Amino acid sequence: MNVSPASGALIVARRNRSRDPWRSFPAALLSGFLVLGAAAAGLRAQEPQAPISLFPPTVTAPQPDRVPTATQEPGPNLASPAETAAETPQYEGIEVDRLGELDPGSLGILDLENGGLGPDTWTGSARRRIEALLRRLPDDPTSPTLRSLVTRLLLSSAKPPSGDAPAATAPTVEDVLAAAQAAQSGGSDFLRLRAERLYAMGELAGLNRLLSLVPQRVADPWLAEARVDGLLLATRDAEACELVPAGLARFPQALYWAKAQVFCQFVAQQTDRALLGLDLLREQAPDNDPAFFALADTFITGAPADLNGGALTPLTLAMLRNSGSVFAAETLDGVGPLLLHGIANLTRSDPAVRADAVERLVEVGALPGARLAGAYDAFEFTEAELGDAVSGAGRSDGPRGRALLYRAATREGLAATRAEILRAAFLSAEADGRSNAVARATLPLLTDLAPTPELAWFAPLAVRNLFRIGQLERAGAWLSVLRIDGFKHPESQAAYVALKPLLRLAGGGEPLAAAAGEEADPAAAERRLLLLVLSRALGQEESLPWIAPDAQQAVAAQVLPRLASLLAMGDAAAGGRRGETVLLCVAALGAAAPAGSHPLALGYALSALMAVGLGNEARALALEAALAART
Repeated sequence: MNVSPASGALIVARRNRSRDPWRSFPAALLSGFLVLGAAAAGLRAQEPQAPISLFPPTVTAPQPDRVPTATQEPGPNLASPAETAAETPQYEGIEVDRLGELDPGSLGILDLENGGLGPDTWTGSARRRIEALLRRLPDDPTSPTLRSLVTRLLLSSAKPPSGDAPAATAPTVEDVLAAAQAAQSGGSDFLRLRAERLYAMGELAGLNRLLSLVPQRVADPWLAEARVDGLLLATRDAEACELVPAGLARFPQALYWAKAQVFCQFVAQQTDRALLGLDLLREQAPDNDPAFFALADTFITGAPADLNGGALTPLTLAMLRNSGSVFAAETLDGVGPLLLHGIANLTRSDPAVRADAVERLVEVGALPGARLAGAYDAFEFTEAELGDAVSGAGRSDGPRGRALLYRAATREGLAATRAEILRAAFLSAEADGRSNAVARATLPLLTDLAPTPELAWFAPLAVRNLFRIGQLERAGAWLSVLRIDGFKHPESQAAYVALKPLLRLAGGGEPLAAAAGEEADPAAAERRLLLLVLSRALGQEESLPWIAPDAQQAVAAQVLPRLASLLAMGDAAAGGRRGETVLLCVAALGAAAPAGSHPLALGYALSALMAVGLGNEARALALEAALAART
């Protein structure tokens, strides 16, 4: 059986439980879902590729001709676009749809050929509703699949959603004010809202590419500043400084441009001009930005300054990088995703701080795994430390400990010893919620390890981490090791049975089956119930009798939050409103999804994504959910 790769990641989170007196309500919904799912399975026997309906009885799934044909591929296929979705997309060289020249709100860098969601993404959706959903997007979603899907949505070239008032209705005062604001900004309000979300999520490469295409006629002060911020965080100082004179001329009252000009003058060694501008800023706003003035003094005196996390901006990070100062914060808690890019580029700062920033970005797919490998290479270790890495990492946890393990593994030639070192790195990553990041960084090392029965003790970790990053064929090879070794060793057989369902979620043909003795383990039965919901939502035939009653009771104890968003998501999917469906999927599952999400909420979300032609992404999200449950 050939299975295409897909992105996947593990983000460990607690399942939310509640003592709410209404907590029995989800039980009824779950029971109804299972009954409706069984009925739908019989009705759709002639359509094996169609998703099992999870919508309320009043909602009808969209007809196939409403789904873009570019995404309708027979059989399971996770290779495109989900294969590359969990890492930074490569935007350079993409031919941009110039539709945005007429309407900046439709400007985008992705079309159906390179990962976009299509020009009709917003067709049928009310503009105010979409804008409200965009503002509610989490700044730092933990799911690489959902984060990538939202990023592609925000970067897609598509006609903006229309107004929600009928043409015959007289405009309200609010409508008139909104139209005036749109005219003043050159029609860029929808573009700006999308760019604001990319900025908040830390999608630096896509943000820079998108903002580079904004027409000059658009006079939006935030977009202009965001363009410079993005270039500074990407260490493209020269390009950023080229934009400063025009920004200063267009927005002379904004202190941002005066400060940016001082920085650019210091970098260009125009010290006299920089000092003059600095004096004017001290007179105009002496308390406006203490960190800026402290760092400006370092250009004058040469004495480095310390800067903590609370004073970070893209400009101050660029000043840190150019002045020789250091970032003195011991933790990156509270630092936004976009600023992490700037910290990752502070080559003179503590390598542990930089590695921490890179780990966080790679974990959610904002940077590729190679960047983390480079951050680990920046550490210095003695021969004694490298020779006893497993013990040393235990005494030095966090990024430094994982860097030690990575460096030791790169120079280890014995397969068993390398596997032992990688095992310690993977366990450390799981404990800190950095599994996806470490798996991506160590993929070349893991690829060099041949799956052999002698390494069966390492196989379960190899399988989980390979599934996380979409290496399904390699994961299948390690599963085969467990299957063969399981004939002699019960622990390998148990691991094989526990991990085999991941192949089913990836599109494998063998249905789910109950494990021996599972009925006596409520936690195991609960995980199996989750697998059933995920597989049925993907449109796969599964039998029901093997679900233990205790598992149903355990799931019934979980509150089903954001029910209104779930129902609205079903309506959007039934109407073929693709962009709206994606936004409601994120809203319904929450920022911590898929870990901790109610099984029924996940089932609704997967079915909705399948219904609008996003089956690859639905399977990737299902794998994430199963891995988060430690299946």
